[in-house]
Amino acid sequence: MIKSAVLIANGEVSKIQYVKSIIDNNNLFISIDAKLENLEKLGIKPNLILGDIDTAVIENLDINTKVIKLHDQSKTDFEKSLDYCVSQGIHNIYILGATGGERNDHNLANILMAQQYSDALNIEMISNFFQIVFVNSSIEILEKKNKNLSMISLHSDNRITTSGLEYNLSDQKLNSFSHGISNRIISDKCLIKAKEKLILFIEIE
Repeated sequence: MIKSAVLIANGEVSKIQYVKSIIDNNNLFISIDAKLENLEKLGIKPNLILGDIDTAVIENLDINTKVIKLHDQSKTDFEKSLDYCVSQGIHNIYILGATGGERNDHNLANILMAQQYSDALNIEMISNFFQIVFVNSSIEILEKKNKNLSMISLHSDNRITTSGLEYNLSDQKLNSFSHGISNRIISDKCLIKAKEKLILFIEIE
């Protein structure tokens, strides 16, 4: 059973080196009811198209591309795609195109939705500038020295301990949503522990 997949949504994508490495190291690509521009820009063909298919171009697809219509209008296609991954036992999820563009409401909703599903899925969202990952207990970050890192907690009483950052915390709370912004990794190994969920933004090139 496949345990890893790349989900491609309708937002901004950029074929930076980090995105290339993700594409090169995965072989299941799921289009979230997407127009084909993002797929063409990334140079990939979807194995699967999921959603209510209100924007997807489903003509002239490769014969190996499977289309699954998901009709639940109470959920977004993004949410339905995450549900599908859970149901299929696909645990490691890389998400491209879920941020950027003019829809700031979609950007925020997608990040919060991914955090909600991070109990069941190991999710990494990739924007043009950041890896966005979700800490449920602890995370070790390797070989990111001199990269910017920001952390946001939706829990005001979240107790956080870090090492390898320019400004470390020791069983401390963030005083505000901006308190954890614009930190910096200063070691080849950085460790972050949190009592409650934490959203991390790690700079990429």
